[in-house]
Amino acid sequence: MLAAGSSRRFGAADKLTSDFRGRPLGAHVIDAMPHGRFARKWVVASDPSHDCATIWIAAGFDVLHNSRASEGMGTSVALAAQRAMREGCDGLLVALADMPLVPAEHYAALADGLDSCEAIIASRDAAALQPPAIFGSAHFPRLARAAGDEGARRWLGSARALDCSPEWLIDIDTVEALDQHGQAGGHGLKAGEEGEEL
Repeated sequence: MLAAGSSRRFGAADKLTSDFRGRPLGAHVIDAMPHGRFARKWVVASDPSHDCATIWIAAGFDVLHNSRASEGMGTSVALAAQRAMREGCDGLLVALADMPLVPAEHYAALADGLDSCEAIIASRDAAALQPPAIFGSAHFPRLARAAGDEGARRWLGSARALDCSPEWLIDIDTVEALDQHGQAGGHGLKAGEEGEEL
């Protein structure tokens, strides 16, 4: 899970600690992740002592410190890919901490679809391919060289699509989005409308 962004559009508050349906925003992806499906679990964060770190660690995730987070999301993708290479993983699932509405069954379907080291499978609403996405190990070397604002979306052009509800792919980048979607059953923004920034 990528959680190292600056959240500039959210304002001065810490987005990931903000309440979203009774839990910190930064806990929802962790809660939804089907933990038994993944041998290694990491959160890439700019601050290893982030207020959500106790939640992440209690759920079995290691916190990877991205000291270059200010350079852009690509550095977080690279750090995760480098660790996946060292651990000998078959695939790398990239999820974004500010997409709290993705359900467990969607993450499980992404993992189930990884049938070769060359595979890339991405989520798709009616508009575009986007994270969460899973990459086979053949793609780790180029992901490990990502830099700047090169998020995972750059490599999704050749991905197989896993269709899903647009509401699942809403990201929370502003206080207004948090308020709009923070109530159970809330909806309205189109997936991807708030951008990729974490």
